[in-house]
Amino acid sequence: MSSVPRGAYRNTAQRSIILEEVESADGHLTAGEIFERVRQRYPSIAYGTVYRTLHLLAEHELIQELTFADQASRFDKRTDRHDHVLCTDCGALMDVSVPISATCETVAAQQSGWHIARHHTLFEGVCPECLAKRTIARS
Repeated sequence: MSSVPRGAYRNTAQRSIILEEVESADGHLTAGEIFERVRQRYPSIAYGTVYRTLHLLAEHELIQELTFADQASRFDKRTDRHDHVLCTDCGALMDVSVPISATCETVAAQQSGWHIARHHTLFEGVCPECLAKRTIARS
């Protein structure tokens, strides 16, 4: 599994399958996308079970839940500190490593006096595929 959980929880076959789907994903899936994948292996599973399990796995730091304003949450197998880029056209989401972000955490702590437990940096822009489509549309 990805990380050591903060507290014990009862692992079930359903929870294991859901975690496996998140860990095997190439991207950052929504609960609905994970449900569709899990249902192929476990047809009787309910959406609510998948949804609650995803939140339980995130609570135990086995996966990471990424929330972006009014968009559906996405779930990430990586629980280490890392950043993301989000395409504002198609919604593609990708991991990036930005070393300066650790410095930003220190500066935020110094300026606020807070103990910063974690932070997440999101860069928004347009992915190469959507840029290409824009160029074609203008031609």
